[in-house]
Amino acid sequence: MNEFYLVLYGYIPYAVVVIFLVGIIYRVVTWITAKGLVGLYNVNVCLYRDGWGSTTIEVLKRIFIFYTLPGRDRDWSLFIGSFLFHWGIWIALIGHLGIIIPGTYLEKWFGLTPSLHQVIALYVGGTAGTIALIGLLILIARRITGRTITVRVMNEYKVRIPLRMFSFLDDYFAVAILLAIIVLGLYQTLGITPYSPAYVDIISRWMWSLVTLHPNIQPIINYPILQVHALLAMVFIAYFPWSKMMHPFSFLFMPTIARPAIKVKTT
Repeated sequence: MNEFYLVLYGYIPYAVVVIFLVGIIYRVVTWITAKGLVGLYNVNVCLYRDGWGSTTIEVLKRIFIFYTLPGRDRDWSLFIGSFLFHWGIWIALIGHLGIIIPGTYLEKWFGLTPSLHQVIALYVGGTAGTIALIGLLILIARRITGRTITVRVMNEYKVRIPLRMFSFLDDYFAVAILLAIIVLGLYQTLGITPYSPAYVDIISRWMWSLVTLHPNIQPIINYPILQVHALLAMVFIAYFPWSKMMHPFSFLFMPTIARPAIKVKTT
């Protein structure tokens, strides 16, 4: 059994990282070399017209503020859900970077004591996870309750189409994994499990062993919830580059940014 755990939590994480990096490189290359459009955008920014400064600000506004979403179709649920989910996830991911480093090194390098680290994980991580969960539940409810969106046909008339018609298996798969990861993360962070908040030290020792290329599965061998959480995270990381989750990166390759403006001849 230990050999199975060693393969699953000691070696497969490296394969996951390789799949993640190769997938991102592959998607970026396909975007750059594509002969046609690679997505649908509200195109109101053009590098060859607006310059690097205004273009960069525009892209950052779309990624972090979601300013094009409010009030679309008179439905604020998309904006509220997206804003809460993305910001909650980003803060939680930044917090996970701190979990990678064991408490002894955090205290030695940054003066962050284990008790303070646990407090940050509890309040900051718990708040971020809760915000992400609320946002995700709003987006799930929006998708499954039969809500309709407006689609313009040939720029002449509009039709209302149920959002479910644009939902496919990969959408529900990604949402299910994210929901499970967030719920399990909160289950541990908020002290529900009998080994919280010690889980921070437990998982950091395992993750640090991977970073230092000396896999050690002993820290998590007796903690099934941590194992499931880590396994789902690995599945999501490997799946990320090949899914619609790559959409934030696609803003950098909008047709009007990645390519010269199209010249139209008039007669």
